[in-house]
Amino acid sequence: MKYIVFFFMAPLILLGACRSVPRNAPDFETDFRTYAQEKTIFLFPDKAENSPSMKISLNLFEFAGNDGLQECIYRVLYENAPPSAYGDSLIVSWEKSYARAAGIWEESYDESFNWEYIETIEAADLGRVVQVKRTRYEFTGGAHGSQTEEFYLFDKTGKDGATPNQVLLSDIIAQDVHADLLQLIESRLRMDEGLSPEASLSEHGFLVDVIEMPSEFSITQREGASSAPPGVVFHWNPYEIAPYARGHVKTVVPYEAIQRFLTGYGRELLR
Repeated sequence: MKYIVFFFMAPLILLGACRSVPRNAPDFETDFRTYAQEKTIFLFPDKAENSPSMKISLNLFEFAGNDGLQECIYRVLYENAPPSAYGDSLIVSWEKSYARAAGIWEESYDESFNWEYIETIEAADLGRVVQVKRTRYEFTGGAHGSQTEEFYLFDKTGKDGATPNQVLLSDIIAQDVHADLLQLIESRLRMDEGLSPEASLSEHGFLVDVIEMPSEFSITQREGASSAPPGVVFHWNPYEIAPYARGHVKTVVPYEAIQRFLTGYGRELLR
């Protein structure tokens, strides 16, 4: 299962396919360069050929083009460090976790001690904003690994017109409209699933009957003959509202439908 997931997530396809949605972009070019790290940790280094191991693969990016934006992105994504230092720290952290787990390992080969961690970060310049997707895959034993997706938006210009900042959902959605927006999101999800407003979600493959506001969102626009409408995409990771077998759940709220829920800053950013 883990190798299938790795094959699925390896191509960097989602964000790279997006084109500019926000306008009024600053007049500097962004430069994203791939930064990769890999390491295999053997449970018994002196018996590497037969030893259980942990494989770590990091597919990150380095950013150049604007010091303020670089500082903002690195602070959010890499704990205020360059990707090389972030990668080194992450590998050390996993080495310690693997060593702690090895303390309970017995002298019998166990597939559950062939761990794996893959982190991929993709970035796309969408005009005024930079959009980033982080995918994490972890296998630490059990029937299957876990895969999560996180999305980030960064405003090159910033709210103040000078200082780049991360864009949160609370920045673009008005505070007093969450209930109505959530109703709209659920109606779009039901439409995607072919479910009526009265249908029980839990009787149709979901873990819940009441949808909560997703924490992950991204922006998109129609590409060529794509049937996906341009808008704000809301994402749920496995187990948040649906079983693991369903994978990631998402629904798109078209820009025309979400306009009335946006803050002034949100309308300015996404116009």
